[in-house]
Amino acid sequence: MTAYLIRRVIQMVIVLLVTSMAIYALLAMAPGGPFSGLRQLAGAKERVSEAQIKEMEKFLGLHLPVQMQYVAWLTGDDWMGVVNPDWAGERKGVLRGDFGRSFKQNRPVVEIIRERLLNTVLLMAASAIVSLVVAVPIGIYSAVRQYSRLDYTFTMGTFFGIAIPSFWFGLMVIIIFGQMFKGWGLPYLPTGGTASVRPPAPGSFLYMVGAAPGTWLDRAVHLILPTMVLSLRSMAGWGRFVRSSMLEVLRQDYVRTARAKGLTERVVIVKHALRNALIPLVTIITFELPILFGGAILIETVFAWPGMGRMYVQALTGFDYPVAQAFLVITAVLTVTATLLTDILYTVVDPRIRFS
Repeated sequence: MTAYLIRRVIQMVIVLLVTSMAIYALLAMAPGGPFSGLRQLAGAKERVSEAQIKEMEKFLGLHLPVQMQYVAWLTGDDWMGVVNPDWAGERKGVLRGDFGRSFKQNRPVVEIIRERLLNTVLLMAASAIVSLVVAVPIGIYSAVRQYSRLDYTFTMGTFFGIAIPSFWFGLMVIIIFGQMFKGWGLPYLPTGGTASVRPPAPGSFLYMVGAAPGTWLDRAVHLILPTMVLSLRSMAGWGRFVRSSMLEVLRQDYVRTARAKGLTERVVIVKHALRNALIPLVTIITFELPILFGGAILIETVFAWPGMGRMYVQALTGFDYPVAQAFLVITAVLTVTATLLTDILYTVVDPRIRFS
């Protein structure tokens, strides 16, 4: 097991190194750039000249070759002399937790991530909890009552949840629960942000439950619609997985033996079948967490949720390379870490599996 973990960690380091190179190179070669708008003004003979743009590029360190920019970004420049003292000073590099400074906000990227990360984690946690609470019981019941009306309904619902585009579903949710409910005189839900900035309007759901601006109840109500949309795909996928796993376990010999002993169906399902059917789900959930993190990009944009996903979209549209690079690197780290944890959890939840 120790030798296996050492090999996997080495593989993780290599994968992350190659991934970071690809991320930096692709963003550096992307058309446009932080000064694309200024170059258009320069071409139109406005006040900004091409020489001034060159000076600003030098100020940001973009005049250096890409490979030198990458080395300074990854390892820092304090160990080799300051590469660009006018902009970021001595940088420690990504390997020491320094992602540089934002081009647009002139602030350390770590500070921006710290402000946004909690909102994304909250949305991911709420989505995972809702998906589990809904998917596991329905998947179990659908397997036990195979080919029943509920089973067919659940199957059609999961196909719908997996196939429907998240951004479209989010827009429909906003229209129905935000606009149409308001027109019908029903308690309508907030459709953007994490909290209210003014007292809730009469007729809203916030007003009905008495949620004051900035309270935990106010934040919980704002979380309802984004969680509903983000959890849809996970709910459908996990539910299908639980159903398939449960059906496979119910066909095993030890389940037939338990029934032959005269045990009640409830004991057979809960004590013998369910425990083994949920073993693979633990590993699936671990691997799904980075997918939820990446899936939050569209959801946070649709609902104006100030999280990591919306930060990434704003960084891409504003050519704020350090912020975009930080998001992609964090996503890559989460993905490879989840892969390793998935392999380890196999041995924890199922003692029959051993790595040599």
